[in-house]
Order: sequence, then C-alpha cells, then structure tokens
Amino acid sequence: MRNVRIEEEINDASIRLGAVVAGKSHTIGNGFTANHFSEEMFGGRMDPLLMVDHFVMTSPTFAPHLHAGISAVTAMFEDSTGGFVNRDTLGSNVVLKSGDLYWLAAASGAVHEELPAPGARTHALQIFVNLPARLKGEPARALHVHAEKVPIIEGLGYRVRVVLGRIGNLVGAEGTPEEMTMLDGSLAKGGHFSHHLPGGRQAWIYTVSGKLTIRCLSEVSSLEAGKATTLSAGVDTDIVLESDEPTHFVLLAARPIRERFVKHGPLVMSTEEDVRKTLANYASGRFGSLPA
Repeated sequence: MRNVRIEEEINDASIRLGAVVAGKSHTIGNGFTANHFSEEMFGGRMDPLLMVDHFVMTSPTFAPHLHAGISAVTAMFEDSTGGFVNRDTLGSNVVLKSGDLYWLAAASGAVHEELPAPGARTHALQIFVNLPARLKGEPARALHVHAEKVPIIEGLGYRVRVVLGRIGNLVGAEGTPEEMTMLDGSLAKGGHFSHHLPGGRQAWIYTVSGKLTIRCLSEVSSLEAGKATTLSAGVDTDIVLESDEPTHFVLLAARPIRERFVKHGPLVMSTEEDVRKTLANYASGRFGSLPA
C-alpha cells in the first residue's frame, strides 16, 4: 500500500507531446506475456489511466480477484482467436470474441475472472482506469461492447474502429462512468489519419505494431512498436498520425482526474481507510460469488 501524490503539473503548458516510453516485458508461466505500462512511467500524463497491459494469453493464468475504485477494461483485438471467458460477481458469464470490449466499473468492489477458452489465443489490452472519488463508492456495473456494433471509419490508407466515444458523426459505445474515447486503428504504408482532441482531454497513444509518426502543431514524435506516449490536456487540437509502413495503433483519450489516491494492488481508493474497509467487505463475502 502506498500514497500516491497528485500528478506533476506540466512545467511548460505549450509542450503537449510527452516522452516516448517503452513498455516493460512481463511473463507468467507458459501462457501469458505482456508489454506493461503504469502511470508512474509517465509522470502523471497517463491520467486517468493507471495501467495498460498489451497481452497475449493462451492458458488460464489469474485466479479470481477483487477490483475496487477503478474500471477494469478488456479490449480484444480483431486478430484474437477463440473466446475469452469473463465471469464476475455482477452475475456476468460471457465469452468475449475478437474485437469486443468489456468494461467492468468495479467502483465499490467486484470480483472477476478472465481466461481463454480451450485452444484460444487472446490478444488484447487490459486497461485500469481510475475513478474519481465521487464514483469510487458506487455499485459495480459493466458494459459489454460487441465487435459488430463498433462503427468503423475508413479512408485512403487508414481504418479506425471507434470502440468508445465519437469521431464526427460516428458514435462508438457510451455509458462508461466518465467520458472516454478509444480508437483501434491501422494505417497502410503512407497512411495518414487525423483525430480532433477536444479541449481538456488527455491522450495516450500506443503502437501495437509497425511505426507511428505523431504530429501536434509544431511537435513531432516517432513511436515504434511496443512504445507509448501522451498528449497533455489543453486547448482542443488535432493529432495527426502517419506511417511509412503498415501500423496498428491505439488511442485513448479522457479528462484527467488529478486527485490523490492510494493503490493496493487492483484496489485504488481515496484513503488507506477506504482500502481497509473494502478488503474487510471482501473477506466477509459482501461482493458475492462468481456464477457457475
């Protein structure tokens, strides 16, 4: 358990693009590998994101576990094969398919378990999104976004799935605790895509494969596969994404929370006392059990 300070203020508000950060390789057994990012690696510029794991899972790895104070989000990539079984104490027992998204807003607490179906290869992002203090005590709830309902914008050299949020008249899934945009996109060689970032939103951009060039006004950043960067909140602006080779990228954008929090594994609460109460509730069985 540790106290986490309020994120650092950006010293020069005119500089929007953050440092390029390489993920940390993480392996568990023979069935799970991940490229791991945490909020500490970005000096506060990842807010409201707390963690992102770009992972491949081919066999059961994690026992059922508690989340609280956050949303635990699973975003399946389209090249996943087979199903990804998701059970939680909300009564959900669903099999996620390629391109699906499952958003568990754990809030006051929920237990879940995720594992690949026999013979499956799950390629996805696991994203922990912080909740503001006013929502940490709310009842848990979930949102399942089916791939076939995700709108797609296509043009010369680009294809982008609007999983959450909106681009122009295209509206992805809504109903998350706080507004968020998630774009899952691909660029062909010489491809070019522009996204308008509204004022006050902070963005996190990740190159899944290939190599991405990011332009924002006069700033330019190069992002190789396995690396991520951020765009700090400010006035509305355009993010231009380009590539000289086939590239797969993800863009997440939301309003930063900028509140103090306490982390205890997958629990992220406002105070240490809140953590203790949540753990006591879990020990007493208050969150129920997973469906059979």
